[in-house]
Amino acid sequence: MQKNLFKYILSLLILIGGTTYIYAQTYDFSIQNTTVIRYTTGQEYVLVQTEYTREVKNTSYYYSTQGEKIFHIPDLPNSKSSEILLERQFKTDSLTVVDALTKRAVAYTVEELEIGEGIYVKVPNYKQTTYNSPYKILVEYKTHDLVKKTINHVVLLAPALHEDTEFEQIDSTSGTKTELKYDLKVITDRDIPPLANIYPQDFKVEEGKDITTYIFNSNDRVGKSPSLEFGTQQIYRFELKYKTPKTDSIVPDRYSSLFKALSTNIYELSLPRDFEETNQRVKIESIYPTPSKIVKDDEGNILAQFEVPANKSSEISVVGYITVMQDTYSEKTAIPNSSLKEYFTQISQSSELKKYTVPTKYWESSDSYIQQEANKLLDESTTLMDLVKNDYRYINDKLEYDESKANSDNERMGAKAALQGEASVCMEYADSMIAILRAQGVPARAALGYSNLTTLENSNTEGSTRHQWVQIWVPDYGWLSIDPTYESENMLIGQNIEKILWETFFDEELSNIKIYSADRVEREDFSNYSVLVYAIEEIPNEDQLLVYSDIIPIVEENKGSGMENLNIFVKTTVLGKSLIILLPILLLLGSLIVVLMLITVVARKLKSRKAPLDQQR
Repeated sequence: MQKNLFKYILSLLILIGGTTYIYAQTYDFSIQNTTVIRYTTGQEYVLVQTEYTREVKNTSYYYSTQGEKIFHIPDLPNSKSSEILLERQFKTDSLTVVDALTKRAVAYTVEELEIGEGIYVKVPNYKQTTYNSPYKILVEYKTHDLVKKTINHVVLLAPALHEDTEFEQIDSTSGTKTELKYDLKVITDRDIPPLANIYPQDFKVEEGKDITTYIFNSNDRVGKSPSLEFGTQQIYRFELKYKTPKTDSIVPDRYSSLFKALSTNIYELSLPRDFEETNQRVKIESIYPTPSKIVKDDEGNILAQFEVPANKSSEISVVGYITVMQDTYSEKTAIPNSSLKEYFTQISQSSELKKYTVPTKYWESSDSYIQQEANKLLDESTTLMDLVKNDYRYINDKLEYDESKANSDNERMGAKAALQGEASVCMEYADSMIAILRAQGVPARAALGYSNLTTLENSNTEGSTRHQWVQIWVPDYGWLSIDPTYESENMLIGQNIEKILWETFFDEELSNIKIYSADRVEREDFSNYSVLVYAIEEIPNEDQLLVYSDIIPIVEENKGSGMENLNIFVKTTVLGKSLIILLPILLLLGSLIVVLMLITVVARKLKSRKAPLDQQR
């Protein structure tokens, strides 16, 4: 399970050279930082341009040539040292510093900080700044850190302003005032896919002949990293493989090949499902062996049963495609946001939703501590989305993502332990939020799937890592996805085509894999099970693909025949296998007995007919 790649805030470091202060007007000095991020469709990087302008507004003052201006270029957090070093090289190789007025190159030095802290670009105050002679520097460099491109889906990030950022400075001695401005523009070309999401939502758009410029308010960037998401559809290919081990060393293959029920294991696996929120649809390219049964459970999960030999190694393989879609930004439908009173009245009318509000082993919603925390958040909220966002912030404030736990056996601890300080990954973020929501009376369930998906060449070919998030029921919408692991003011709520949904759970279970075997099988060993999911540009031979009902008829949960349960009993239990072996013997003995009885009856009849003939002689 992974933490979202984009959890970070980029800082800007503003250092001002030496000045001489006397008396003030409206503003005696003006410092403007204009950051422009340019993206050209198809590229894996952006061009970052930072123009720094220092002006003297009062003829009585000036900036001397002492000191220097320092620009900070950050590293991408949570990256490997080798990756950071490569990216630093890419940035510095493309780095230029010029006088923005004359376009002449300006001398600078680069200081590399500790890994994770970024680099400094130091530019000396090479000229005096006076009333009619501003100091204007343009710094440019390229970086992959602010863009994530996956086929036709592009996410652009922009620098945040530090939470301590000031927009006005007043000298305590002289009373002189300095105006500080931080402008941000993100520029894209006309070929980029449609805009799907943007944050913050207070922005301006300027349409040019060949470009579109998005302009963000400085105040909205304090502690918040703007992001723009382009693209409304993504296609993924999935490859599920399960190498099933040999568990039966008794029954020879020559016998089971004649009567496979003598040595059979049955594996029940969940397969990717359809989901309405992102119009997720699944098509199958190949599936081996053909499932003996496909069930659609009450959650909408797809569960397939595969019968494989127990007396030799085998493999279950399912390959297919998943398409997900989201609305454009201009067409996006708002999530229903009723008052809490109205919301709870609506959900109370459905008895089917009750199972999504009860406590479980890992969602301890009836615990006094969780109840207390949940009620505080409830009291602070007026509408449903108020409550969701308050819960989201609470989880982010309480939990801290632990990379070491993510790379370990990752033992599940439950909501209460996580909220009280235990190490957490996406499982704990989701479990904690579900427990809080259920304590508040909001129907909530766990969603499992795969996120942060990329192309095959950038994927771990050994298999994708599962991710867990939350879904709540919203009338007139359906199941609403919420990913609290994405720690950001830009909360990941609603449609998202960077992840796919595989299965959902209303109780404490987080896996639908079941193994039915007459042999001793290690049911928790899934080392031979893998799912690889990666983005592709288009689906090949789509007209030849299958939906699940094309393979075999789908059975609704609890509507199957008793014969299917008998099939599992006979083939995968000791008693069942005993019956398989004994039944033919019993049938043979029964047949022999019947034959002997028939022979006896016939012999008696023949003897009874012969006796009268003897008497006539």
